[in-house]
Amino acid sequence: MKAAALVKDIREELRNIDDRLRDHPYPDAIARGDVTLEGLRAFPGHQHHVALSDLRSMATMLQRFADTPFRDFWSGVLLGELAAPGGIAAMGRKLGMTPDDLDRYEVTAEGFAYAAQMAWAAANASAAEIACALLINFPAWGFNCGRMSRALRERHGFEPEHTAFLDAFAALPSFEDTAIAILQDGLDRGVEPRAVRRTTRLFQAYEKMFWDAMLALGAQRAR
Repeated sequence: MKAAALVKDIREELRNIDDRLRDHPYPDAIARGDVTLEGLRAFPGHQHHVALSDLRSMATMLQRFADTPFRDFWSGVLLGELAAPGGIAAMGRKLGMTPDDLDRYEVTAEGFAYAAQMAWAAANASAAEIACALLINFPAWGFNCGRMSRALRERHGFEPEHTAFLDAFAALPSFEDTAIAILQDGLDRGVEPRAVRRTTRLFQAYEKMFWDAMLALGAQRAR
């Protein structure tokens, strides 16, 4: 099967959840002022632990796929994630959170499920599955990061230094050609399309679970 055709099919299959992600009510709740301070702190609190987990996951990916022609892609994914903890810490500081607060923050299962899926994929999934999942997932994540960044700046006085983590993902350049090349290589080597579909579907489902968790923790009238 041609990789580009498979990506097109998966995008169509997941269009509903993608639309729901891009129209998620959490960033709008922030823009209206309907998220409490503790609710706002839930985002960097969770992302601090997610990012540390994802760093280990992406290091595992690089280790597993370093001997392929796509080593630079996996290296770039890891390098991009290395900047995340600093950006998250800056967001936390704006909300009155210390590094110790971030370390001690207790994540919810729903808010950490995406990181658990990333860790599973890093250890078990093929490069083709992961590349396709990231290709489908990152744009929806980045879109909501952009919405959230604008809401925080306009409603809560955040400066660029405080939204750097969000803005980096909102401006993430396309890597579609490379992801499709990795996917095609995998398909040529016998990776089953159903495995690619499943891994991608789970990433999107856990992505929505994360935003739903943020909404549940924070979307109530601030007092």
